[in-house]
Amino acid sequence: MNEVHATTSASADPAHRDPLAPRGAMSLDIDMAKLRKMSMQELRDFRDVLHMIGEITAAFSFQERFLGEEGGRCNNAGDAILELCEFVGRYEHALVKVARAAEPTTSKDVEWRAWTILSYEADCADELAPFAVLASEAVRDEAHAKTRERFAPKVGVAK
Repeated sequence: MNEVHATTSASADPAHRDPLAPRGAMSLDIDMAKLRKMSMQELRDFRDVLHMIGEITAAFSFQERFLGEEGGRCNNAGDAILELCEFVGRYEHALVKVARAAEPTTSKDVEWRAWTILSYEADCADELAPFAVLASEAVRDEAHAKTRERFAPKVGVAK
């Protein structure tokens, strides 16, 4: 709906560049490789930010100034806000999928991973029981990681 057709890179043909377009990128992609490089704590922290941005953006979309005259439907600015909100939601979902696919080994990373997934699931949950199962599994996984750390052979320690 609000597609941008202007190109702004240095190699773009100046004859086709929109003179009103800002310098730099005109779109944002979800960089999955960058997400995969993040630590479990970074994923958790970034998810918190994305979630907050999504909540704030969604709240703006309900303001009267962004609603059309037909009642309930958004005006053009409201549509742009909803598109931004949807993108942030997709980014958050991609981040959670990366966290789910990760296989952290330290108990702290297992805990950060659990917080990332559980906070997302809590926001999406309709029923308590399935969420409680996920939380129980997260506690179990962290306990296993702590047990491995506790009983792992100590390298370089005299017996």
